[in-house]
Amino acid sequence: MNANDYQQISWSCMNKYVGVTTTDGQSHDGFIAHVDQQYVTLAIPSNEMVDRLSGLPVQESTYRQFGFHPGFFPRRRFFFRRIPFFGIRDFFLLPFFI
Repeated sequence: MNANDYQQISWSCMNKYVGVTTTDGQSHDGFIAHVDQQYVTLAIPSNEMVDRLSGLPVQESTYRQFGFHPGFFPRRRFFFRRIPFFGIRDFFLLPFFI
């Protein structure tokens, strides 16, 4: 496949959970956040909030993130990765369950 094919597939899978394998062997999975002429941007889920819960008195299942209060700073739940179309080897949809 060429870069134009990957661009068309990316547009059709916008806001869906996909997996991407690059030509250098790295694998990424995330939601397609943006597509332009040369790159696809993935929003990759992060476990940063879950990792920071260790040692806190609350349970992970009851932890809620509401607004601001002293000692609380919102964290990003996704980090973004731009991948060039010419560097993509495989592109596939993944199931996403809540």
